[in-house]
Amino acid sequence: MNRSYLELRNRHAACLADLAAKRTDIAALTEALLRSRERETELNDTRDAGLKRREETEQQMQACAKALTAAREEAQGCRNSLAGYALRRKSREEKAQALHQELQACGVRLDTAASRLQLFQEMEREYEGYSKAVKFIMQQAENGKLRNVHGPVSRLIQTEDRCSVAIEIALGGAMQHVVVSSEEDAKLAIQQLKLRDVGRATFLPISAMEGRVLQEKGLPDCPGFIGIASELIRFDETYRRIMENLLGRTVIAETLDDAITMARRYHNRFKIVTLDGQVMNAGGSMTGGSVSKSAGVLSRANEIRRLKAELNKLSAQREELAKQSAEANRLRDLVGYEQTEIQDKLREYEDQILRLEGEEKQYKVLFEAICQAAEGNLRELAALQERIQTDERRKAALQRESEVLESKANEISTAIDALSVDQSALSKEGSGLTDELTEKKMAVAGLKAEKLSAMENLRHLEELAASLEGDRSQKQELIDDLQTQIQGILQRIEENESAVREQSAKTEVLRTGLRESLQHRNEVEAQRTATDRDAQQKNKDIIDLERECVRLEAKKNSSRLEEKQIVDKLWDSYELTPNSAPAYAAELESVAAANRKIAELRRKIHGLGTPNLGAIEEFERVNERYTYLSGQRDDVMQSKQELEGIIRDITKHMTEIFTGEFSRINRYFGETFVEMFGGGRASLELEDPNEPLACGIEIKVQPPGKQLKTITLLSGGEKAFVAIALYFAILKVRPTPFCMLDEIDAALADRNVQRFSNYLRQLCKKTQFIVITHRRGTMEQADV
Repeated sequence: MNRSYLELRNRHAACLADLAAKRTDIAALTEALLRSRERETELNDTRDAGLKRREETEQQMQACAKALTAAREEAQGCRNSLAGYALRRKSREEKAQALHQELQACGVRLDTAASRLQLFQEMEREYEGYSKAVKFIMQQAENGKLRNVHGPVSRLIQTEDRCSVAIEIALGGAMQHVVVSSEEDAKLAIQQLKLRDVGRATFLPISAMEGRVLQEKGLPDCPGFIGIASELIRFDETYRRIMENLLGRTVIAETLDDAITMARRYHNRFKIVTLDGQVMNAGGSMTGGSVSKSAGVLSRANEIRRLKAELNKLSAQREELAKQSAEANRLRDLVGYEQTEIQDKLREYEDQILRLEGEEKQYKVLFEAICQAAEGNLRELAALQERIQTDERRKAALQRESEVLESKANEISTAIDALSVDQSALSKEGSGLTDELTEKKMAVAGLKAEKLSAMENLRHLEELAASLEGDRSQKQELIDDLQTQIQGILQRIEENESAVREQSAKTEVLRTGLRESLQHRNEVEAQRTATDRDAQQKNKDIIDLERECVRLEAKKNSSRLEEKQIVDKLWDSYELTPNSAPAYAAELESVAAANRKIAELRRKIHGLGTPNLGAIEEFERVNERYTYLSGQRDDVMQSKQELEGIIRDITKHMTEIFTGEFSRINRYFGETFVEMFGGGRASLELEDPNEPLACGIEIKVQPPGKQLKTITLLSGGEKAFVAIALYFAILKVRPTPFCMLDEIDAALADRNVQRFSNYLRQLCKKTQFIVITHRRGTMEQADV
């Protein structure tokens, strides 16, 4: 019985120990489940926050993408607008240049017309083409020494250009007849001519002249009939009788054939003149040949009126062209201003595009990081939920086992209570031992249970630690990836900032080059202005020479006309020429034959009209003037040839000087370039060596370590350094005692600034320099 009791007690103690161990495991699992639930809540909160942040980041990224697309579209629109403005500016520039050229051409035409008008007006004032006697009479009348002198016939009439030649031929020498009021006025003028011995002149007193007008029937119906000469001119009614006397019996026909037909029809009773200057004289004789349309004084008067009208028209045209040119320049400048605004707007959009692209990349990186974190969170949450389910299953199993053990313990306890009645004595005897043994066993069982619980907790904690360590490593990897991405982003930001700085430096270099180009353009404009002034002076000299040639040519034509008029008069009066007249001299056979011949000659002379008795003297005078003017013309031509020879000599001498100085500058330029660049080579080349004064100059340089290229292919700093080398080469050829340099080292790098200042120090031996600069290297080399 004692053994059974002891066995029951042992079994009861073991059940109690197992039950305590199971309860300990249940408590540990409950605590682990609480921690897992808390972690699950944290992960769910983190997941919700990550999802919300991902949605916000996605919305921001979409907004950034939309803004980037809009900025790109705006930038493309600005580029298209720039292209359109460039085409518009080009067209307006071409239009402005065309208007400027047209304005210059109009100015040249205006100057030419003004010069011709001035020349003709001077000839008119000087009475060029008139006889010496007529000039004298008109000068006396202008000075008030002669009164009632109305002027030469040519000054008192006007006609159309179409009829001017015919009217001049019809009037002949009468063009220079002087109209006066009365016979007394003519008498006083003749006395003045005799007193001063200045030649002869014909006077037409208004009070004594009678008009004669043709009254032929059917004349206007003749083919080619233009009109009576007196009816084809315009004059004051005061002079009607004089004009009808001179031209009232002269008919103007269209062609010579029409004149011949008309003369045959009316039996040569009147004089007929064609539009081109051919003459059918009364009586049947004909006079003709070539005629200079611009030689007569009447044509000159018409030319003066035409030139005045043309001058007014050209002046109005030039004013209109000046307005159009100013408007074209304004429109061109307006397009340039609008183009500059579009360029500024394009730069703003490009900066915005760069900023938005950076933001888009940042949002993409952030979105990827958030997505990766969310995936890690989901993986951790799934593992934690699986662990919670496993722990709950284990807890349920342990609770079932605890219930079974508790049931067994109750059964054993009942059995022990039944046996305790029979063994009370034994119990009392061995109670002390049993209690002690039970305590020891309970202590051992408790220690074992604690050990098992501790081992189980340790295992769970190790698994939890491993799980957390895995999460930690994933988080650490994610953090490392994010830090790597952040470092890459920072590096790209630094690269972009460096690129921005480089672009700013390039922009500054380009602005410096632009300023230099503008300065160079201003210098070229100044040179062009000086060249234009020289060209205008040369053109003025040429115009003066042309004016003198025109004046001399007019004098020559006038002399020819006078000579021709004298020969025409000899022919009109005697049908002889100066060379053929001596051949008609013959001896008389008898008085009757001579009388018959005289009568016949008288009839012929009467048919020819009134002879000009002063034709021989006038011919001698005109021939003498013609000889004098021919000599003057030869002198002018000789002077022209001498001037052309002087110009050729000057041009040759200038070419030689320029070629020599250009060779020296080229040599010094190569040396200076090598000294300043520390190597390489440079040269100046003429685009056309055969025309050194008119061609351009090309600068070819080869910096050390680079290929040979023109200066336009160099960077801004290299261009500035090459230009400085060229300046110093010119200073070597033509040293000056004083020179001022205004920020010519602004575009140079620090190393080139040092070379520039060192070389400038060498040149200070011959030239004193004042340098305006903000570069430290140049300041350090300065004396003051």
